[in-house]
Amino acid sequence: MDGDLSFDIGSASPVVPHPRFFIPSGGSEGIRSVPLPGVRCPKCAKDGKEVWVIPGRACGYCGTACG
Repeated sequence: MDGDLSFDIGSASPVVPHPRFFIPSGGSEGIRSVPLPGVRCPKCAKDGKEVWVIPGRACGYCGTACG
């Protein structure tokens, strides 16, 4: 077995998606919106940009403390 790195792929189990990451394919089970807390960055808003920040955190674009 000098340098032989081959292995039997036939013995590998099939890939099954994890149930936590299952994406439904039905029509009524589609994407749902969930309201998340957020505030607009005041500095970016003055510049005409719509940037949402988690309250108490700094804006990822300009660094302004928000909220």
